[in-house]
Amino acid sequence: MAGQQLSLAEAGRKRGNSALWWGLLFTVLGLLSNFLYFVVKAGQRTFPWINLIVPALGLVLLFIGLKRAFGQSQIYRGKIWGSIASALALLLFAGSIWGFFHARAVPRSAGAPQVGQHLPDFTLPDTGGQPVSLAQLLSGIGGPGQPKALLLIFYRGYW
Repeated sequence: MAGQQLSLAEAGRKRGNSALWWGLLFTVLGLLSNFLYFVVKAGQRTFPWINLIVPALGLVLLFIGLKRAFGQSQIYRGKIWGSIASALALLLFAGSIWGFFHARAVPRSAGAPQVGQHLPDFTLPDTGGQPVSLAQLLSGIGGPGQPKALLLIFYRGYW
């Protein structure tokens, strides 16, 4: 009699569905990885595909958790909130994919200089704070002959 009551009590308690929690965590971490570009210092490279791989792994875990919740509903719980979390994660993942591929589709600036175009003369401070003009830089290149080339790099700075 005590054995039957224990099995009935165990049957009433459902196990937690850890795949749903891990899937939700990975999906949120994948979405937060989109903001790594704003935190990483200039010059350091990041792995851009991580913005898609981590939420995809989260979706896989969410779908595994849903399969558990619906396939073995007497053992696992999470049908309702797992379905809602999976639907939201799927929408956010689709938005991440769209943003990942369309973020590079920025239109060209009409006023930006093109490759090979001659620049007007300008003066900017160098790393020591001294003003340097484009004409000064071009006159020092190549010695007595024509200047060969000049490469300008503009860093965005830190805020």
